[in-house]
Amino acid sequence: MEVVAMPTTANLLDLSVLPAAARREVKDFYQFLLARGKSPKKISAAMSGKQRFADLCGTLTWQGDAVAAQRRIRDEW
Repeated sequence: MEVVAMPTTANLLDLSVLPAAARREVKDFYQFLLARGKSPKKISAAMSGKQRFADLCGTLTWQGDAVAAQRRIRDEW
């Protein structure tokens, strides 16, 4: 992950009241948000390789009696 330099206005926040671990977490999250805002195309490109449920619609076929299967499942409880 690329580290993005924080603008000087972000350094004006007084984080001294927070513990050191919390300050690091706030700064890391801020950098994450900056990186995310600058590269929405990279995120959508990364997700394009993943399968979605909508990709399967219309391609699966049911082999059997759907009503009988529903009744069998219903009667189990």
